[in-house]
Amino acid sequence: MGAERTHDFRSKKKVDPTTRPQTGGTFMLRCAELGLSLEVLDNMTVGMVYDMLIEKANDREKYPYKGRPGTLSDFLSGKVRYGSQDSRNND
Repeated sequence: MGAERTHDFRSKKKVDPTTRPQTGGTFMLRCAELGLSLEVLDNMTVGMVYDMLIEKANDREKYPYKGRPGTLSDFLSGKVRYGSQDSRNND
């Protein structure tokens, strides 16, 4: 029998001082920020609300380029090279 191993599994992530535990009050505050009424919330899950919050945060991000429409045959034929300079649309 060998010695037992002990591991230190503490998180190395710095916790932001404004990070708060999720409570019913903060959840309802986030719902109010999204403009969701109680009637609408009756037909939604918590996951749906979190998805909406994530999408709202993503809307504020600035991406270097926008995707351009293409067809499946373009993709399968190799005409479309995602991530390369020629496929970027800088509108």
